Amino acid sequence: MKYIKILTILCVLVGFGCNSNRIEKPKKPKNLIKKQDMVNILYDMAILTASKGVNSELLENNGIMPQDFVFDKYGIDSLQFVLSNEYYTYDLDTYEAIFNSVKERLTKEKKHLDSLNNIEAEERKKMRDQRDSLNKINKEERGVKGTIIPSRKIDTSQLETRQ
Repeated sequence: MKYIKILTILCVLVGFGCNSNRIEKPKKPKNLIKKQDMVNILYDMAILTASKGVNSELLENNGIMPQDFVFDKYGIDSLQFVLSNEYYTYDLDTYEAIFNSVKERLTKEKKHLDSLNNIEAEERKKMRDQRDSLNKINKEERGVKGTIIPSRKIDTSQLETRQ
């Protein structure tokens, strides 16, 4: 019985302690980025971040900084992005919908690129096979080195001679 009272008191204290640390919902920014624009921005950032991981030198040599590029493309600044992101983050359902849209778009793009890669691989294989068959034909036509291939005799008896 004594333990139940102590456990009840602890639960009440923990409950009050957690309620006092609630995060307040951020105010809606005046220049809130639309949900679809957030999807596009996060998609572009994901693509550019991945490309930077693959070949950062190429981006740097062309003076492309992924975040700056995306912000310029959409006419926003970093503060506007951070405030909009913070606002959407508070509403988990909305933020999850935004990220699911980005994920769906990335998955669709990956499938498209994979199909293009498969087509290119098939074309390369077809060209290799054609090259190999042409090489084989050329070797057969040349025959064994040093062998004289007999030529046809031409009947010259009926040709006119010129003077």
